[in-house]
Amino acid sequence: MRKLLGIVIVVIVFVFIAGYVFVINSETNYEFTITSNDVTEEVRIVFDDMAVPHIYAANESDAMFALGYVHASERLWQMDLIRRAGGGELSELFGVDMIENDKYLRTLGMKESAEKCAKEFEENGPEEVIEAAVAYLNGVNSFIDEGDFPIEYTLLGSEPAKFDVEDLYKTAGFMGYSFAMAFKNEPIIDWIQSNFDSTYMADIAVTLSNNTKIPVSGGDAVSISDMVMELDERLPVPQFIGSNSWVISGEKTKSGRVVFANDAHMVFSSPSVWYEAHVVTPELEYYGNHLAGMPFPPIGHTLTHSWGITMFVNDDIDMYKEQIEGDKYFYDGKWLDLDISYQTIVVRDSSDIVIPIKKTHHGPIIMDDISMWWAYTKYPKNLLNEAFYGFSRAHDIVDAKKSASLIHAPGLNIMYGDSEGNIAWWASAKLPIRGDSVDCKSFIDGTKASNDVQGWYDFSKNPQIVNPERGFVFSANNSPEDVEGVHYPGYYYSGNTRASSIQAALSTDKSDWTIDDVHALQLDNYSPVYDKNSKMLVEYILNNDSEDLDPSKFDGIYKSSFDLIKDWRGTHELGEIAPTIYYRWMYNTLKLAMGDDMGDEKFKSFTPTFVCEYSFPMLLENAESPWWDDVNTEKADGASEIVSRAFIAAIDELQDALGDNHDAWIYSDLHTLTHKHAMGDVKYIGDFFNVGPFKVPAAKDALNKYEFRLNDEVNFKVFSGPSMRIALDFADVENSESVLPTGQSGNVFSDYFDNQAEMYHSGNYRQQRMIESDINAHAIGISIIKPEK
Repeated sequence: MRKLLGIVIVVIVFVFIAGYVFVINSETNYEFTITSNDVTEEVRIVFDDMAVPHIYAANESDAMFALGYVHASERLWQMDLIRRAGGGELSELFGVDMIENDKYLRTLGMKESAEKCAKEFEENGPEEVIEAAVAYLNGVNSFIDEGDFPIEYTLLGSEPAKFDVEDLYKTAGFMGYSFAMAFKNEPIIDWIQSNFDSTYMADIAVTLSNNTKIPVSGGDAVSISDMVMELDERLPVPQFIGSNSWVISGEKTKSGRVVFANDAHMVFSSPSVWYEAHVVTPELEYYGNHLAGMPFPPIGHTLTHSWGITMFVNDDIDMYKEQIEGDKYFYDGKWLDLDISYQTIVVRDSSDIVIPIKKTHHGPIIMDDISMWWAYTKYPKNLLNEAFYGFSRAHDIVDAKKSASLIHAPGLNIMYGDSEGNIAWWASAKLPIRGDSVDCKSFIDGTKASNDVQGWYDFSKNPQIVNPERGFVFSANNSPEDVEGVHYPGYYYSGNTRASSIQAALSTDKSDWTIDDVHALQLDNYSPVYDKNSKMLVEYILNNDSEDLDPSKFDGIYKSSFDLIKDWRGTHELGEIAPTIYYRWMYNTLKLAMGDDMGDEKFKSFTPTFVCEYSFPMLLENAESPWWDDVNTEKADGASEIVSRAFIAAIDELQDALGDNHDAWIYSDLHTLTHKHAMGDVKYIGDFFNVGPFKVPAAKDALNKYEFRLNDEVNFKVFSGPSMRIALDFADVENSESVLPTGQSGNVFSDYFDNQAEMYHSGNYRQQRMIESDINAHAIGISIIKPEK
């Protein structure tokens, strides 16, 4: 027995020592020295107290090699996932569970587009951009050559392939896909317009033409929306959803210099989306926020200018109803051959599969007889890398505008400010010219040549503002003004709460804006639209003349709940209960008003869309809307009755799920955020990679935006929100402030994997250091890359 006990102790000690050695060896090394043939001079990298690399190099090529190396050392797993998503190659890593995702992503054409774009870039791209991009890729591959892979590869028994130029465009393609709202909105919008008359459509927050509808044959086209929603839920990589930014001129700031703010909204993930890096050469210095696998930062600043992004959300996708027979389709009076190609999907631990991809001249057939035209793959040149390269190397506003003009897709609002006092906003995308008869929000008749995209507007026609008299520019995915009569349809425009909040705040006489004021606005948890909605809901109940729904006869939990919500003013602070009641009331009102007309399945397809949320105020404002009549009852129902029934249903739901005590209904207890890893749902190990949960305040569409789904479940689990918060004053640009949702590192064993999480969720910020003495004073490690002798 004593001998057995001794053996057990030895085994335990051995396992402990082995585990300790594994963890130590798995930690990110911030004090390395390596040699490489890819650098010509010694490169010094100082990692500050947030593990941000400050790269000091003698030339740009050496600096980009170092950036690629350190980026891969912290985010290789993330870089690999995003390029695989853009290429439809996730099954090779995860197996059969990702086959449907890969089929769909391959069909969209991002992999094929990446191949063409890479060839064009290598043959005709600007020499300096090619050199920088290739140097970055060499740095990534140098790290891969060392074989020190993240633990995720160990768990999967896999190794990452090296990166090439094509992978840059796969990554860009997935970025473009994540911006595209048409996949989720167009099919259900088309179905609603096809099945309900204009009196119903008057309360749907989308601008549609009065053209005759195209009847859709074949399968249920709404299933396109359902499929995309389902597949996106399974994708192990984050996507863009919204964003805020504003730039204030020195005339309205305390310092007299431009103040810049940006918080791009994305699906939360572990690790978080952005990787920060500070690059310094004799000719160049910038501090950038980099996406995994992209060498040039979409967001960043130099000592003289700053740039940021929000989603333009222009409608850059058209869906065509084709007439197809066999392998031919009818177009412009003639039967034409479908373009049919075959692609192989490699599947881990299974046989490869070959899929056919059928196309008309509009684009790929994504379902039955529906084809897709997408600006991202249709525009002849992809200059996204050149654009992002240009922003970080710009010398003035003229250079920045030139870079903004290069972007074709995804549509971006480029926000700009500089030390000369300039502020600007450019809506950057190649905007298609469509015929007057084309309704791009619903399916288009693909048999008519007149319905095809006719060309592209010049960038001068894009919405843009430079140095406006009002002293600020802003973007929160709101609708841009028409330019010379041209309107640019989008999906996130109608009823935008955040844009109105920014405009209201900046339009006051206040002329002493500071970084602290920017912080307060970024963290604002008030929703003026929800405040207004709640008041309208309460008013409907107070005006209800149905005896069994008379609020004066409410008692118990119904009375106390009504008393809470009737005094609510749209705030979403920790500890509040009223928001919990509001969102369940909102959902049940939509369900009782629209669910009976649409049916359960179509209503489930409608509720996740932005169109649904922005239709709610329109519905409340129209007491005569036909949506208010319950088709399941013989009598004509009114808005007051539906709203009152919805309130009772909401309270019943909350009681059933949470009990009769309001203390169990606290909003922040239900409004929680977990930053999920790609392996976050794997049994036993998922929680090891996930970060959270955290209780968070804020609304679905307050400036401090934490998005969640409204459905039959009584919870508000957050899935997207600010992927960083940046605030910068050009009076002290070297000490700008930011924060990431989790941390700088993607290595779960690093101290910097989640060290910013508490800071982020409590609404705090930290410095983006640019002063060398300050960087050295806060260094956690210094690394050297030397040229081979």
